[in-house]
Amino acid sequence: APGSHLNSSSGINAEYGGVMNEELEKYSDTSKLKTDLERKRVALTEEKEQILGTRSASQSNLATLQAEHDELKATLEENETYIQLSNLEKKWQHLEQNNQLVKDFIANKSQESDYVPLKSQVQKQIAQLNTMLQQTLATAATQ
Repeated sequence: APGSHLNSSSGINAEYGGVMNEELEKYSDTSKLKTDLERKRVALTEEKEQILGTRSASQSNLATLQAEHDELKATLEENETYIQLSNLEKKWQHLEQNNQLVKDFIANKSQESDYVPLKSQVQKQIAQLNTMLQQTLATAATQ
């Protein structure tokens, strides 16, 4: 068992040493690292300038479109047909709400005044009472 610990330790050390050697080799060439970093910095600077240019153009385009939208909206709001249509839509919406309220009221009153189930129940009770009365009369007549 003590030998296996040494074997696994030496395996880990060899692996770690290999990684360290790769990293030493990679980072030992500082001029290459500086060149790579400079290329990356230039590329990022160009990308930033391009994005800022696009942003500026987009903001300008947005401002133009917003002004056009506001102008069209103002023109529309001054249009007599639009004003009438808006008023009619509001009136329609109000009528729809009233219509729904009336429908609900009618449905509730219809339920309240539905006497058919009660009528049939009362008729059954009357029939039972008549039968009982007839039996009582028949019994009283025989006595």
